[in-house]
Amino acid sequence: MEKKITPSYLALSNLKKKPYRSAALLALIALSSALLLGSLILTSSLKKGVRGIQSRIGADLMIVPEGAEQKMQGLLLNGSPNYFYMDKGLEEIVNGVQGIERLSSQVFLATLTESCCDFPVQIIGFNPQSDFILQSWAKDHFNKRLINTGDGSHAEEILFAGCNIEAKKKTVKFFGRYHKILSRLAKSGSGMDNVIYADMDTLKKIYLDARERGYGFLSGDDFDSKVSVIYVKLAPGERPDSTALRIRRALENAGSSQKVEIIQSQSFISDLMGKLSSILVFLHAICFLVLVISLLTLSLVFSLSLSERLREFSILRVLGASHKELGKIIFDEALLLATSGGAVGIFLSLLIILPFNFLISEKIALPFAMSGPFQLVIFSAIIFVLTLAVCLLSSAGSLLRIYRFEPYGEVK
Repeated sequence: MEKKITPSYLALSNLKKKPYRSAALLALIALSSALLLGSLILTSSLKKGVRGIQSRIGADLMIVPEGAEQKMQGLLLNGSPNYFYMDKGLEEIVNGVQGIERLSSQVFLATLTESCCDFPVQIIGFNPQSDFILQSWAKDHFNKRLINTGDGSHAEEILFAGCNIEAKKKTVKFFGRYHKILSRLAKSGSGMDNVIYADMDTLKKIYLDARERGYGFLSGDDFDSKVSVIYVKLAPGERPDSTALRIRRALENAGSSQKVEIIQSQSFISDLMGKLSSILVFLHAICFLVLVISLLTLSLVFSLSLSERLREFSILRVLGASHKELGKIIFDEALLLATSGGAVGIFLSLLIILPFNFLISEKIALPFAMSGPFQLVIFSAIIFVLTLAVCLLSSAGSLLRIYRFEPYGEVK
């Protein structure tokens, strides 16, 4: 039985007849779609990460000891284990400043890589009664887990793990003692995903275990008199810079010898957005160059290919092929290249980004919240359609020439 010769069959045959040229075009299209999808995923994940850290901070001001600002930023961005302390008495002074609506403090401990601990991680102690940072984005966990007794205490250890924390059988060992993790928190894309949160009673147990084994975080027995950071939520209408100035004056008037730094959350986020903007400009420039290079290269290849095949098209015209059928051959070649190259490029991009998204997040040192499955499907569809559009557009010049083509290679 004879095989029916159709424009699609001729297009496929021509691609097979030129394997090296077809392979080069497929590689170009695949590389282009892979870079475009990778850039789109990175852009979305970085923006989502900044939004995540903005929602997780939940405070207008953060008060830390002098010299600890960079450490605090490293904790927020990457969850880098660290610890620093200041007098808990500062809370009372700060709480009396005009314009402050709520105030809560946290205490930091850092575990080690030695046999005493499962892995190095930042442990953050919080007070469930005054906390408005963790509870603002983990409300469901608190409602289920914080079982208060009559005296305001709770009936069990409270440990929440960031979504990147992997613990076997939901237990972790810190300084020789095992602790049960009650729940893992939702992903934020910030350093908070690499942190374990514990209530103050549980944190004190961990601290005492560390001290018994000779690991010193504080001098003496003054754990209860120390905090690492004080979070401040301002009353409506209050300005962070004005309130920060009032806090400094209050500390001076109280005769406090503790030197502090006051981090304005909005300024911190603005700095992040500045760094992010530089990366986004670079990614957008790459996308633009990839599109332009792909369009020009494919247009040139289709044009040269058409010039080489004028004799072939002349024979087809003499045999009765219409302009529309000749045009469909060019169209089908572009469509085959676009679908194959686009699919391969999207697959390769996902194959690289998905397994290594944690490594990417660490290297760029910025909040990075990987897009979810639904978003990835949408992004892949967008890039696939864009790849089709670029390939078909690059064949437009050849299509116009073929519609003007007449036998013997003459053009009307």
